[in-house]
Order: sequence, then structure tokens, then C-alpha cells
Amino acid sequence: MYVETVVRSAPLEVEARLQELGLTGLGLRRVRDTACLARANNSTDNHAANAPGTSAYQDGVWCLRDEFRGEEWDKERPGGVEAIINRGLGIRVAYANVDRCCDINHSPQALSDKGSGSEKICSGNLFSQLPTYTKEQSQMGLPLYYCMVDPDGRMELSRPTIVGKAFGPCVERNFIVENDNDTGILHEEPGQGAEDEAVDVFPSITRKDP
Repeated sequence: MYVETVVRSAPLEVEARLQELGLTGLGLRRVRDTACLARANNSTDNHAANAPGTSAYQDGVWCLRDEFRGEEWDKERPGGVEAIINRGLGIRVAYANVDRCCDINHSPQALSDKGSGSEKICSGNLFSQLPTYTKEQSQMGLPLYYCMVDPDGRMELSRPTIVGKAFGPCVERNFIVENDNDTGILHEEPGQGAEDEAVDVFPSITRKDP
């Protein structure tokens, strides 16, 4: 699969892009902080190995909705994917725990398999310019962004493809938190789960720094 990836890392450029998407860097950082605190504090050594990631996901989804639901954004669950939707702009945003963010040489990989619902609605990330013929096609084909947070607290807002139940190359990546400066965050190893399926992908990176 060949995907040309646009990467933004300059803070002013990233914030301008977030504003185009009806989002704010401050709001997304709150999502990240909430998820990281849940990962660090909501489980003990006696919990299951995936408990930190599960806690981060649950609170990350909650905070994403709590921050942005209102006149422009609403809660949605297309194909079982917990998300928010901006019907005016025609985009969705979901939350995902990933292995590593903000590394231009690495495409983030989700820490759990992506199901058929995610694959179906992520099809819009590759084919959003193609015509649609039914209302269902139009709604399912909206671009889907993921607020991605890794175990070290880095975060990006990106539009991934899905290949073999795993994130494939991203169409777009916006680096929001590139370094973890919060000393209270635990650095956990990813929880146990099905490993991402290996796929042959060849992303082409176009960096958009000034």
C-alpha cells in the first residue's frame, strides 16, 4: 500500500490545522492528560496486564466527548467505534492508545486490534474524494481522525488507514505533544493482547514544517 503522509510538527502550523478541524490543542492536551493519569493511577500490580491501557482508553474517550460535545460536535458510535462527529465539517474523531507517537520514522500502531467497524469507517481516509451513492456510504466514508496517545505521554492527531486489523500508514499526522514533561506519568509497557498483523506498507513522508 502506498500512502503519501503529510506531517505537521511546528506548533503554530499544528494549531492552525486543529482550528480548521474545529478542535483546539488545549482541549486535546486535556484528553491526553486525563488518559495518562488514568493509565498511571487506576490499576495496581494485581490488575490484569491490560488494565492501564483499558483505563486510559475509557477516560480518554470520556474526556474527548466532555471537552468537545456541544453545538458543533456530538457523540457517535458508528460500527461500534466510540467517537465524536462534526456533521458541519464532515469529520469524526476517536481515541486510541498506540505504541509510539510523534516519530516521523514510525507509523503509530494501536495497542489492540481494530475491528471491522473501524476498518469500514476508516475507508474514508483513503477514498474521501471518491463519489458516494447512498446516505449510508456518505456517513461511513467521513474522514476519521484518531487522538493517539502513547504510554510515554506523547500525542498526535492523525488519520490512519487500517490494514489487517492494524493501523496502516497515515494520510495526515499532527504532532501535538512530542515530549513527556509530566513527571507523574508512569512509563508502562503495553498490555498483553493480540499482536498487530505484519503488513507491507510503503509510506511516503512529506514534512510540512516552515
